[in-house]
Amino acid sequence: MDKDENIELHDESTQKPTEEAPAQTSNVLGNKTIEDVIAREAKEEQDTSSPFSISRTLGGVIIARAVQRQIGLVLLVCAFLIIYISNRYLCQKKVVEIAKTERQMRDMHNKAVACTSMLTEKSRESYVMQLLSAYGDSTLTVPNEPPFLIRVKE
Repeated sequence: MDKDENIELHDESTQKPTEEAPAQTSNVLGNKTIEDVIAREAKEEQDTSSPFSISRTLGGVIIARAVQRQIGLVLLVCAFLIIYISNRYLCQKKVVEIAKTERQMRDMHNKAVACTSMLTEKSRESYVMQLLSAYGDSTLTVPNEPPFLIRVKE
């Protein structure tokens, strides 16, 4: 008899899980609604889609998110760009001023050279003699004898 009971117990143990398995699956599916299943599938599709799609890129979503994450760095770069551009304009202004000053200096140097050459020409002995003869002053003439030294004893 013990053998028959064991067989029956064994048969009952094998039959119970097979009968309960469909009941458990129906309970699991019964608790979920169609909306939950659709929402889960939509979420899985969103997770598997590429973050770099054409519509998201052209729409500016990716760039907007990157800017939002790095707003401090973007502001710092903008500040450096403003400083760089203002310094560049300041340097260009100084270069123009330097070029203008150099041009004025060259003009003044040319005038000084011209004045020096005119003074040298007018102070030559031949030019002075020519002017004296043109005015008719005959008392001044070129000496025929060389100058002599007067020595004074102390």
